[in-house]
Amino acid sequence: MADVPPILAGAIAFVAYVLVVGILWRVGRVDYLRMVASSGAVVRALIVPIGAGLVLLAGLTTALGWWPDVLSQARTGPAWALAVPALFLVLSAISIARVDFSALGSRRTVLLAVGTVLVGAAEELLARGLLVVAAQQAGWSLTSAWVFSTALFALLHAINVLVGMPWPAMIGQVVLSFFGGTVLFVTLMTTGSLLVAVVLHALWDFVTLAHQGGGTTTPRAAGAGLLVLYVLGAVAVVFVLTA
Repeated sequence: MADVPPILAGAIAFVAYVLVVGILWRVGRVDYLRMVASSGAVVRALIVPIGAGLVLLAGLTTALGWWPDVLSQARTGPAWALAVPALFLVLSAISIARVDFSALGSRRTVLLAVGTVLVGAAEELLARGLLVVAAQQAGWSLTSAWVFSTALFALLHAINVLVGMPWPAMIGQVVLSFFGGTVLFVTLMTTGSLLVAVVLHALWDFVTLAHQGGGTTTPRAAGAGLLVLYVLGAVAVVFVLTA
């Protein structure tokens, strides 16, 4: 695939991932509203489809020879912008302290941890990895790379309607995912490491789904802090893009 135009390669990766996950969700009869209701649901909703998607993306990255560029970026942006990933980590820590792990049970907790690591790895490899590198190799500006990768990351969440997510909720999730994607883009550029974005993404998804599966809610402080994080990310990305 070395001769494939970079943007086409990125588009192929995006479409292929969506198809793999979407098909396996339909085959597994995944219900979005109950995807963490049991250990079996976690396996069908996260581990099998997202794991398969991750293997596909890893194979494409290998075929393209993009691993060095995907895993690290030249650090850019002001030092204070590191507050974005730092705040993300703090909010995750605040939220995880309120999870009812006894309601989840040890087996479901472990499976959920594995599943969300796969989600973080797959979605970051795709969005902050392959799509960003595709834009860079095509000679696009960093601003274009941010818009391209973050918009597709947001649209990726639209496939949730295939497994029962209501349309209004899906539209809201797509919009919020653009802000979340911006936070992760800032994380990538300020730390220079895709792995940092993977860890933060996986941790937040674990906390969110653990609350859902355990019947608890995200603490108000974390919820309010998330809005602050989105605003901080939106401000920081301007400085990252103009550094």
